[in-house]
Amino acid sequence: MFSQAIEQDLHHCRKCGMCQQVCPTYKITRQEYFAPRGRAQIVKHYLEGDLKISPRVEQALMSCMLCDACAAFCPSGVRIDRLFRNMRLELDHIFGKPFSKRILFSALSKSSRAWKASAAARAGQSLLVDTLGLQLKVGNIPIEKLPRPNKKPFRQTTPEKLSPKNKKVGRVAYFVGCATDLIYGDVGNAMLEVLLRLGIEVVVPQDQVCCSAPMFLSGAAKQALPNIFKNLDIFDSVDVDAIVVDCATCGSALKKGIPELLEDLGMDAEKSKRVAAKVKDISQIVAEHVDDLPIQDSCSGEPLSVTYHDPCHLIRGMGVSEEPRKILRSLPGVSLVNMEGANECCGGGGSYQFDNVDLSREITLKKKHNIFATGAKIVATGCPGCRLTLAGNLSDDDCTEVVHTIELVRRSLAKEPE
Repeated sequence: MFSQAIEQDLHHCRKCGMCQQVCPTYKITRQEYFAPRGRAQIVKHYLEGDLKISPRVEQALMSCMLCDACAAFCPSGVRIDRLFRNMRLELDHIFGKPFSKRILFSALSKSSRAWKASAAARAGQSLLVDTLGLQLKVGNIPIEKLPRPNKKPFRQTTPEKLSPKNKKVGRVAYFVGCATDLIYGDVGNAMLEVLLRLGIEVVVPQDQVCCSAPMFLSGAAKQALPNIFKNLDIFDSVDVDAIVVDCATCGSALKKGIPELLEDLGMDAEKSKRVAAKVKDISQIVAEHVDDLPIQDSCSGEPLSVTYHDPCHLIRGMGVSEEPRKILRSLPGVSLVNMEGANECCGGGGSYQFDNVDLSREITLKKKHNIFATGAKIVATGCPGCRLTLAGNLSDDDCTEVVHTIELVRRSLAKEPE
């Protein structure tokens, strides 16, 4: 499963331990096998044949959050993140997947199944919370704090092509991730409104499917590939200036994860690289045209204090960090307050908060502390997973709202002329 290049990269690790400084799981556990250096040594000894993968070793490897902080910080340039992702393909081959993941991946592999699962979740949440009043948790998050799934999938409420009323200045394809399609439909509506107000035509391919990041980041490459190939065929054939995303994980998968996965599997990655070259986060597009936004003047005397959380997949997966801050600073009436450790993981990590409840809780508590220290009333971010984690771990008494950055932009738009 491991290419020669990845194996050689492993031997570049000097065991300096610098990666420990930025690893969220090591900071909590202070255990070597929960640090990138320790995990890398586990992989090395496995590849050299003197270590068998036991369930305990599997736990150490699967407890990595894949936040990529270690790879970004490594002075030797070791791609530890890519090494661990490949190791998960190996672990999936050895141990298979737990039942819950098999159900989840089956739903994500086909849009119609995902929509049915979403409808069932909405009904179940209403029954458990509204009717029975049960106080249950999913991972760390009380069930009543989980966002209600959309009444209808976002894509079913959206035409395949939307044209601006004013002069057209560009054309993009919208990759609608599962989170927006099934849960955060308001983010999708905000995306469309902002892009159209900028004069950008938006194509929303209706046949697109899950980006498959939850699958291949868990090691389930075989299940991920049909979705990957379908999306590549769709988005490689559409004639647009850019492929825009509102989800950091989808963007990181399309921009980096999928080309690397295909290369690691020895497959042709050219089409994925063509698609990757066009992928942009919505904050990149808005930041480029921020002076053209029809923003209304602030009528509030008190500035709205906002802090920004960097999603791992946005800052390290796509290299996007300054653009959302540029947007927030440009909004009238908004005061951007920097948070300590803004680029550190929030503890979400996809399904991490459900698979590693205690570790995730500790990491999220630290993030909450940093948020409260700013005094901000709003936390802006660009990842639905981070938003779910942060909002789900805040109580009503915290009086802090968590939103996608594009929603704040939409709130600031001047009323459209009749």
